[in-house]
Amino acid sequence: MKNDFFHDLYMTIRDVRVRDCSAMSLSHLLHGYLSVYAMVRVSPTLEREYGTLQEIHGRLREIAKELSKAMKDTSIELDERIGYVADLMDAYQTYSDMDLLNEALDVTYRILTVDEKGEIVIPGRTPNVCRLLCSWYYFTGEEWCLEMAEEVISLHINNEDRLDWIRAVNNLRDFVDKCVFISMNENERLKDELFHMKKNREERCEGIDNKTYYFEVLAIQEYEFFILCERKDLLERYTII
Repeated sequence: MKNDFFHDLYMTIRDVRVRDCSAMSLSHLLHGYLSVYAMVRVSPTLEREYGTLQEIHGRLREIAKELSKAMKDTSIELDERIGYVADLMDAYQTYSDMDLLNEALDVTYRILTVDEKGEIVIPGRTPNVCRLLCSWYYFTGEEWCLEMAEEVISLHINNEDRLDWIRAVNNLRDFVDKCVFISMNENERLKDELFHMKKNREERCEGIDNKTYYFEVLAIQEYEFFILCERKDLLERYTII
């Protein structure tokens, strides 16, 4: 599983001060660390490479607290802020911080408005809105959220903003058993594009923003490869020949 480039990048990322990062970099950092946290939780032996769960947990909290400031910054475009709200909800599923969750829920109440007919009005059909709907479903269990999220992805699955859509698809896949609106081939194509995304960026990681982008992409890639290896190992261990 060892990816030397990812490991070296991780060592660099650990020294990055979150206060020096843009809001978008914090978002990439958060999702990268969530993938690393998941790997270490599944296989504690990885603590030697990536640190203990407590250390990763502390880093996640540090990033999330900075990101919560961007979530409330009205000078930032609404759709971008919606993404940061969804980020905090993603993080809460890994660690519990009721203060940050309540802040995210309060902002969501203001974002999802109700029209004169009493129907929910969503502020556009973007991957960030889709992620927000998925997270809202996770915490409220309201089925209309998933229906609207499915509609958003079905209409815009070919959008060029691939990383945001991969986040959205992953969120939705986490909360439904069968995503009939997205074919298996399309899902595999999305995952394949994730592996090749870094080719669309500069090969050298110069600057915090570029490093954090690579970190998220490679962390997701590493996590998916890790889970694949774990499943293969289990199958080989428990298959009776």
